[in-house]
Amino acid sequence: EIKELCENCNWTWVTKKEATGNDVNGYSIVGKNGNSIFLPAAGFREGTELERAGEYGDYWSSSLNVSRPGNACDLYFFSGDVDRSYFWRYEGHSVRAVTK
Repeated sequence: EIKELCENCNWTWVTKKEATGNDVNGYSIVGKNGNSIFLPAAGFREGTELERAGEYGDYWSSSLNVSRPGNACDLYFFSGDVDRSYFWRYEGHSVRAVTK
């Protein structure tokens, strides 16, 4: 799904208003079929510290790196760049639940 999001969708950096009135930065992602999703730039955790919230997003996939099982595939982004890579699994990245 991450590959499909990166290669087949239109990404637009936006600021949305939460119900609480707070501004939330992130990407609005629209597929070729018109379906859309918003991924907030929720930052990531380094130990107990929240880093780069509002400017950076990091979302885990369920795919391990078979040659380095301590790493898993991840979607990361900031304004102007979207990509996927492998990161250490102990890092505190966001998870977006998906159901079929």
